[in-house]
Amino acid sequence: MSSVINRAEELASAICDCEELGLLRQAAERVDNDEAATAALQKFSEKQEMVQRAASSGLQLPPEQMEELQEMQGQIRDIPTIQDFASAQTGFNQLMDQVNEIISAAVMGREPGEVPEGHSHGSSCGCGGH
Repeated sequence: MSSVINRAEELASAICDCEELGLLRQAAERVDNDEAATAALQKFSEKQEMVQRAASSGLQLPPEQMEELQEMQGQIRDIPTIQDFASAQTGFNQLMDQVNEIISAAVMGREPGEVPEGHSHGSSCGCGGH
C-alpha cells in the first residue's frame, strides 16, 4: 500500500512542477491583477447567483435578464487575460484528462484510449472508455 501512496505523491509532485500548471497559475495571477477582469467577473458572479436563487425558488426570469447574463458572459470572454486563463485551464485539463485516462486504463486492464468491450456509453459517460 505504501508504494501506491509514494507513487501518488511522486505524481502529485510532477503535476506541481509541470509547465501546464505553471502557465495556469501565472494566468490566474494575471487575472487577479487585472482590475477590469476581476470587476467583470464579480459583476457576472453576482448576476449569476441572482439567477440561480430565482431558479431554485421556482421563479421564471424575464428573457431580458437571461440575455443580460449571456451578454456579460460574452464580454468576459473577450477580456485578454480571461482568454489566456481559459487557454491555460484547457491545457491543464487536457493533461489531467490524459493522466486520468492512463490510470483508468491501467486499473481496467486496457491500453489508454482503448474502448472496453461492450462499451455502449457516450464519450462523456465518465467510465473512462472513450
